[in-house]
Amino acid sequence: MFIWSSIAHLIALTSPGPDTAIIIRQVSMHGRRSGILAAIGIGFGIYAHCLLAINGISLFIISNDLYKFIISIIGSVYIFYLGLIMIVSNTNSDYKNKLNTSSTYGSFISGLVTNIFNIKAFIFFVSLFSILIDTIEGIYFYIYPLYFSITSMLWFILVSYLLTSPRFISVQNNNFINKLLAYVLCSIGLFIFIKSMYEYF
Repeated sequence: MFIWSSIAHLIALTSPGPDTAIIIRQVSMHGRRSGILAAIGIGFGIYAHCLLAINGISLFIISNDLYKFIISIIGSVYIFYLGLIMIVSNTNSDYKNKLNTSSTYGSFISGLVTNIFNIKAFIFFVSLFSILIDTIEGIYFYIYPLYFSITSMLWFILVSYLLTSPRFISVQNNNFINKLLAYVLCSIGLFIFIKSMYEYF
């Protein structure tokens, strides 16, 4: 079961989503180091998701419509905010310079918060650990969350390297990609917000 769960996790990692968008955003705005820090933040977020899923807390949250709605709204607003920041920074060089000075801390937080408030991540890890729950005992209680966290972190670090590799088209300081990604992030945030409002009300 663990092997099949690992394969499902890897497929989920390679699928485009908010985490991938955040990595591209951080790399395009601040470079490879920022992308790596965001990847570490995502890894910590996934570790938290795993612990919540193992202890049944995630299942409690997603089974409660209000809690699920609150998490979705927070996540959507934050993603929209990140997109808006990109739009502002593209048109205001002074503001972009201010962002660059705090990119280290901000990159880690961006990765962490985006992943923590991703309701799909809640649902995915609840589903994943519902399959693994019978095999989780003793040391595996610590190994499984670390495995999913570290593999996620390494994947997004690899993405950061690829996006800044000379063999690939670099996204850093590419105005067209920055603008496109900014509007994509805003669209994702707006879509999640509208969808959450529709489902709850």
